[in-house]
Amino acid sequence: MSIGFEILKWITILITVYTAPLMVWMAVTGAAGLRKPKKLERVEHKANRFAVVICARNEEQVIGNLLKSLEGQDYPEEAYRIFVVADNCTDGTAEKARRMGAIVYQRFDPKRKGKGAALHWGINRILAEYPETFDSICIFDADNLVSRSFLKEMNLALCSGAQIAQGYRVGKNIHDSWVSEVYSIYWLMLMRFYYLPRHHMGISGVVGGTGFAFKVSALGEEGWTTYSLTEDVEFSIQQVCAGHTVVPARKAVFYDEQPISFRASVSQRFRWMAGGMQCIPLYLKKIIKAAGNGNKKALDLAWYVLVIPANGLALVLNLASFGMMLLHPALSEFAALFLLVGLAFTWAGFTVVAAGTLFLEKQELRPMLRGILLYPVFMFSMAALSFAALIRPKTEWTPIAHVSQYTIEDIEN
Repeated sequence: MSIGFEILKWITILITVYTAPLMVWMAVTGAAGLRKPKKLERVEHKANRFAVVICARNEEQVIGNLLKSLEGQDYPEEAYRIFVVADNCTDGTAEKARRMGAIVYQRFDPKRKGKGAALHWGINRILAEYPETFDSICIFDADNLVSRSFLKEMNLALCSGAQIAQGYRVGKNIHDSWVSEVYSIYWLMLMRFYYLPRHHMGISGVVGGTGFAFKVSALGEEGWTTYSLTEDVEFSIQQVCAGHTVVPARKAVFYDEQPISFRASVSQRFRWMAGGMQCIPLYLKKIIKAAGNGNKKALDLAWYVLVIPANGLALVLNLASFGMMLLHPALSEFAALFLLVGLAFTWAGFTVVAAGTLFLEKQELRPMLRGILLYPVFMFSMAALSFAALIRPKTEWTPIAHVSQYTIEDIEN
C-alpha cells in the first residue's frame, strides 16, 4: 500500500481508539431515554426564596413579555424577586425593566463582555446586598417566556435533594423558519436522551444556559465565577466536581427564542463549541481528580467535555476512511458509492432520532415535518463547527438580536 494509505490508516485507528468508547457510552445512556420519565420525589417541604436573575443586553423589545410572564407565577409573591442585569445596554432595557417593577443593576464594562461576566457581577452583588434573603437563584435570558407553574416546579426540584435543576426548554418561535424548528427538536432531544437518562442513572446533567435554578449554598466563597465562553458548562463542571447534581425539572416549562437564520445559528453554535474546548484545559485535570476520588458523576462529565472534540474528529475519521478507499486498488471504484450510501444512512438515522424525540415527548409530527427532514443539516454542521473549534477554540462573544413578540398567552392559550 502507498504511504498515503498507511498515514490515513493510522489516523483512522487513533481517532477510533479515542472516539469509540465515547460513542458507546452515548449509546448506553441514550437507550435509557426510552424509559418513562422519572418523577421528582420531595424530601423537604419549603418554599425556596428565589432571586430571579435576568441577563439582558439591548433587549428592550422582548424583556417586557418575560417580566409579565414572571408576574403571573403560581408561587407566593413574597418568595421571589426579579433582578435584571442590564449589561452594557445602549437602549431602554433598564428603564423598561425598572418601570415594570424589577430591581435593575446597570453594568458598563466593554472590556469584559458576555453573560458569564454579567452573572459574576450581578449575582455577587445580589448576595452582598441581600445577605440571607434568598435560598436559590433562577437564571433567565431576556428573550424567554415562563409558564405559570415554573417556580412552583423548580421549587419541587430543589426540594427533591438536588442542588441544581434545569427547566424544560421549548421553542418560543418554533415555526418562524426551518432553523428554529430544528433547534426546537434539538432541545427536546437533549431533554429526552441526555437529561432523562442521567436522572434514571443517578448521575448529573449540565445546565443549558437559561431556565435553570440552583441553591445559593451550592456556590463557593467566590460566588459565581466563570472564565470561558460557555459559562453554563463551566458552572456545571464546578458543581458536579463538588459532588452536586443537576436534575431535569420536566414540568418547569419555559420558552426560548431560537435563531431563525442559519448564519446566526452557526455563530451561536461555534461559540458553544469553542467554549466547550476552552473548558478542557481549564477543568479536565480537576474532573479526573474528582473521578479518581470516587465521584461517579465526574466520569460522565469527562465524557461530556471529551465528546466535543470527538464530534469534530468524527468528520476527520470519515474523510480519512473515504481517502483510504480511494487509495485502495480493490475499493477505489466503489468509494463514491460507499460515501453516498453512508451519507444516506446517516441522514435517515438523524431523521429517525428527530421523529422519535417528538413522538416520545408527545409532540405532533406533521407540523414539524420540515424540521425533521432538515435536522441532519443541523447535526452535520455541528460536527463541522466542532472541528473548527478544535482547530481554533477562540471567538468573540456576540449578542443575537431578539425580536419575537410572542407573549405567554400567545403560546399557552
